[in-house]
Amino acid sequence: MDLEDKQILDLIERAKAASENAYCPYSNYRVGAAVLTFDNRIYSGCNVENAAFSQTIHAEENAVSQAIADGLLVRAEAGGIDQNQVLKLLAVFAPRGKDPWPCCNCRQFLSEFGTAFWVVGLEKRESKEKVVGLCFAELVPHLFSKEDVL
Repeated sequence: MDLEDKQILDLIERAKAASENAYCPYSNYRVGAAVLTFDNRIYSGCNVENAAFSQTIHAEENAVSQAIADGLLVRAEAGGIDQNQVLKLLAVFAPRGKDPWPCCNCRQFLSEFGTAFWVVGLEKRESKEKVVGLCFAELVPHLFSKEDVL
């Protein structure tokens, strides 16, 4: 995957913009995410904290949930696309973070929608930024899958 591709850079910018809308009065840790779906639609989301921390909504969950609320799974089914193929690309951005990788909770959430999509974002080291990306399967090599439950 060409990490300097305009589509990837644009998706990262959408994640950055979403992070500015985060509701994070407790941690002051803003996160934004943007997801590109199989039908080339983009959905963004930000983290929304709650005083009961376990009820916080993560940016990745927010972005994918917005896509689902807008009919992502219905469109996929109508087009003969498997649920595991609905996501193409996910960008994550946290101004204070060092890398763009989703937390373990988000990795489990995202696994419901396949493992073949890419996760991209900015890695920040010593005041330098570079675009990095990994196939989601590389982030979760030993996934607790829905097949394991079923």
